[in-house]
Amino acid sequence: MKNKSVIIFSLFSIWSSIFNLSFCQTARNPEINVVYGEKHIFTVNTPNNWINDKESAKKIGLVCFFYAETDASLQPKSYIYANGIDKASSSETLEDFIKGDLETYKKKYPDFQHENVDVTFTGGIKNGKMYTFSNLHDRFVEEVCYAETDASILIFVFSAQTDDDFVKYRPIFDEFMSSFNYRGDNPQPFLDYINSK
Repeated sequence: MKNKSVIIFSLFSIWSSIFNLSFCQTARNPEINVVYGEKHIFTVNTPNNWINDKESAKKIGLVCFFYAETDASLQPKSYIYANGIDKASSSETLEDFIKGDLETYKKKYPDFQHENVDVTFTGGIKNGKMYTFSNLHDRFVEEVCYAETDASILIFVFSAQTDDDFVKYRPIFDEFMSSFNYRGDNPQPFLDYINSK
């Protein structure tokens, strides 16, 4: 597995799940996607020369689902997505969530392997971890960045079908993560602001 460096993200605020607003995309102004639930709201940019396939996203319970324009006709294809899940109670922790995710991976990929590093966020994010999952029977590698706020867990996923895709698209995932902007635990003020524009 490739060497990993701890990724540091500077952010304002973030969080996750039910809706997506998009603004026009140009070379200078990327498409901004708003992702939110009852207890979180954040924005991420559609990577340049990538598609936000909202129809596919909706079918799998997401708001946004991204893949390279050049891969549009491929099946399967490498992809990126972001999601947020509100905590059922304030006692839930990031460690609890990741433990559940690892159990799910184990059921689907009995021989999977993983590495992880801590990641540092600012602006309302309590802590984060980046996991790299390998030895998967239906893809080359999957990277998942988990972030925790007081009220939610945010998830950012990069799934690469091949080693070549991993090398080619890993920098795109870094850019995607750099575009992440946490907007807070209460989505209404930001939604009101967007609606007023």
